[in-house]
Amino acid sequence: MKGAPRKHKVGVTDVYDYIALKLFSKLASWVAKTFELEAGIRRAGMTVYPTLYAARLLLAVAMAAAISIYATLMVAFSSVSFTYKVLVGASFLSFPILVFALGLSYPSYKAGDRKRWVESELPFFASYITAMAIAGLDVLNVLERVSRLNIFKGVRMEAQLILRDVRLLGKDPLKAIEDNALSHPSSQYRDFMLGYSATVKIGGSIVHYLEVKTQDIFRNRIDELKILSERVALYTELYIILAVISSISFYIFFTVSGLFPGLGFGGVSHMAIYSFVALPLITLTILYLVDRLQPKSPIKFFEPYNAIITYGIPAAIITLPLTLYITGSYKVLGGLIAPNLIIAASTTLSSLLMALSLPPAYYWIIESRRARGMGGAIASFLRDLTEARKTGLSPEKSIIALSTRDYGPLTPVVKKMSSALTIGLDVDKAVASAVKGCRNWVLLSTMRFLTDAITLGGGSVETLDSLARFARSLENYEIELSRRLKIYMLMPYVGAIMVAGSSMMILGYTAQTLTVSPQQAAQLKEQIGSIALILSLGSIINSWLMGLMAGKLSKGTIIAGFTHSIILVIITLTTIALTLRGVPVI
Repeated sequence: MKGAPRKHKVGVTDVYDYIALKLFSKLASWVAKTFELEAGIRRAGMTVYPTLYAARLLLAVAMAAAISIYATLMVAFSSVSFTYKVLVGASFLSFPILVFALGLSYPSYKAGDRKRWVESELPFFASYITAMAIAGLDVLNVLERVSRLNIFKGVRMEAQLILRDVRLLGKDPLKAIEDNALSHPSSQYRDFMLGYSATVKIGGSIVHYLEVKTQDIFRNRIDELKILSERVALYTELYIILAVISSISFYIFFTVSGLFPGLGFGGVSHMAIYSFVALPLITLTILYLVDRLQPKSPIKFFEPYNAIITYGIPAAIITLPLTLYITGSYKVLGGLIAPNLIIAASTTLSSLLMALSLPPAYYWIIESRRARGMGGAIASFLRDLTEARKTGLSPEKSIIALSTRDYGPLTPVVKKMSSALTIGLDVDKAVASAVKGCRNWVLLSTMRFLTDAITLGGGSVETLDSLARFARSLENYEIELSRRLKIYMLMPYVGAIMVAGSSMMILGYTAQTLTVSPQQAAQLKEQIGSIALILSLGSIINSWLMGLMAGKLSKGTIIAGFTHSIILVIITLTTIALTLRGVPVI
């Protein structure tokens, strides 16, 4: 029927919410009030009613409890030992408590994410709003533009929340800004926005406030680098303790236990679990913690990850059977494990990991070369553009005039902009065509700022000068961040060599000091061969993961670590081949 209202399609979420509210509405209200979910949800920026969130959580806990009770009863009536029943039953029964705790902490987790994203983008947002204020735009128009800019993520969401309150709830723009800032988890963002609102209300100079506050934000960001580097140092030291010092200690224990099976706990099987499960989990956990700590970029560089799927995995699949056949490492599956077979198996694993790592490493090297020196080039270009504007040239003619100069990695972008402007395109289209395909967030954000400064504010000298100062401050921040984090790149290198070399030397020393009967010699050779094989393969996997850690620590991205992984795998393989001579028993 024409003009009939559109029916709402009921989804799985709607059914889940209906059941949750039907069963737990009263209890959910009590939980929401007792655990102060409303404040947590508001700080997290989540658009869900607290009672509904609590009802969802209680239903999830009820389902987890039902599954846990069923699983516990199945174990209770099984034929396993009583101790095993108690341990497994306790683990299952604690599952609902874990679900409830995770549900209560989820708003805090989201609030932390909200804070990190906004604070990482706040210097850029402050610079943008300052440049637009100089150009004559009011904050509501600026927020409307920010809400559509892909160069922002956290700030874009805040702008959308403010505009929602203005358009849907009818709030005054300043009131909407204050409400958004008061409940925000970031004190820096809160001070910046509340200060802006107060300046408008008392009739102060908005441009002056924004310029001073933006400079303060950049200074604070430089000061925060010391705290960031100290936290990275803490995680690095923790990682070295867990992945290197603890590994050496565990390997000594597992080696002795493997050579003397009568000691009980330990041995070859536990060494394999530690090398191939526990140690990689330690590295991945520290990687996650470091990733949560470091500033984020809203521009994602997916090509290296796509390269792993498109090229890396097929290359690894092809490499595996070839190296197995060429090196003869398949022979480790049966018979005595000789040193040449250990080296062959290590070479096979190394080739597999390098084949997987080469495609993303290649993409990263290409991209890093493009980005090298980009911050300084942008700052120089904007400074020259400001000086050209002072001579009376229009912004478009100033860009064309500067296209003959050398700006390093920025030169191709400037030349493309100049060519597009020469044939009559406007600044917006010229800049868009010039930066097409670029993945550098600094370049994209600066060019976006420049476009809006010209199209909305006429590209005045004051606006361009503000952008030039922003670019220079940003360059100083990037240089200082790189300088402080670069030193931690050496730690994984030292750790990988220590684990590979020390474990083999410990095995060799222990084997040399053993006194065994002729009847035990054959069994001992086989045991030492198995231990040496696990130590070698575990060290190579550990060094590959340490390479990813080196990239994350030095450049802030795991993609940068694939190059380090390749180098570390080669170093570790060489170390294993050299130190294996110290195990003469096998």
